[in-house]
Amino acid sequence: MSRVRLRNVKMLTYGIVMKVKSRVALAVLALLASGCADRGRAVDVREVDPPRVTGASVVARRPVVRGHGVDAPVVIVAIDGARWQEVFEGVDRTLSSSAPLPAAAIFRNLHGLGNERGAFIGAPGHGTIVASGPNYVSLPGYTELLGGRTSPCTHNNCSRTTLPSILDEAHAAGAKVAAFASWDKLDLATTMSPGSFLSSCGRRGEPLVDPWPGHGDYRPDRITASAALAYYEAEQPDVFFLGLGDADEYAHRGDYGGYLAALRHADDTIGRLVALLDGLGERGRKTHIIVTADHGRASDFRNHGPMPEAARVWMAAVGPRFAARGPVTSPQRRHLADIVPTLRTVLGLPPDTSEHSGAPIEELF
Repeated sequence: MSRVRLRNVKMLTYGIVMKVKSRVALAVLALLASGCADRGRAVDVREVDPPRVTGASVVARRPVVRGHGVDAPVVIVAIDGARWQEVFEGVDRTLSSSAPLPAAAIFRNLHGLGNERGAFIGAPGHGTIVASGPNYVSLPGYTELLGGRTSPCTHNNCSRTTLPSILDEAHAAGAKVAAFASWDKLDLATTMSPGSFLSSCGRRGEPLVDPWPGHGDYRPDRITASAALAYYEAEQPDVFFLGLGDADEYAHRGDYGGYLAALRHADDTIGRLVALLDGLGERGRKTHIIVTADHGRASDFRNHGPMPEAARVWMAAVGPRFAARGPVTSPQRRHLADIVPTLRTVLGLPPDTSEHSGAPIEELF
């Protein structure tokens, strides 16, 4: 990297982490200065071997009770467009000619969490969890996931949410919150009040960041994840959201190998997060982690949208309030809208009793 480019990268770090402390900016700077992966290279999933660590109407805005924080820390991780098939069944042999690879080899850290330290919702034979739709694309999915209610948004060009997200609710209660995401439009779902807390989504027009495998203001997962983890280590927010998007971008390109590699990178990020939490002592032990996806995929793999099969997602839940272990059988179909009510129980926030709100996933407790 040239000296001129390196100087310019210093400006980039401010755009990525904004008000973050200097050691976070330095971590991002080091990442970018070290070089990027070859653009467009087909990556074999086996190259990556991370260490294992053990359609509703708009409802009225409800008031958020202000207080002095939350009962326990929470981290939410979303892997955009990650299918349940790879999470639970491994490599799809109809899409890959490589040797069979089981799910636990793709998601070593996720399975360590879901089977040993927490629970899975939506595993085959144990009921399902779905996005509510009717159009299973990202912005409606994220709005439902972070808002705890079925979303009036049915496409990716909706305006900002007008109802509080779980991040807004926690912030209003006095908690420190933040969000990082690779997809720039995800900011429209993280908060109804932009500027009230750190929401770093996408590259924000920064020319030094190549958006590949995305386009426009997309920021690749390798940059988003490193900036997010550096921020988390420095600031230790009470409620934190991380949205990773490379898997969906590669899937839309029909690149199954790239999709698998993106899943492995996401799993590596989960491992790094857990290792970080394990080093935080009592605070880390009190932290609850939710890992899920915003939507599934159509049967042709490459697409998703109004196809019914694209509704199905999955979820892993870890934390001291969650007593369940391994695949948990749900007595009824669960929805992304049920995640926030579950987290309100953990956080000690008041429930949402409006018509289109989800319900806590009681089988986790």
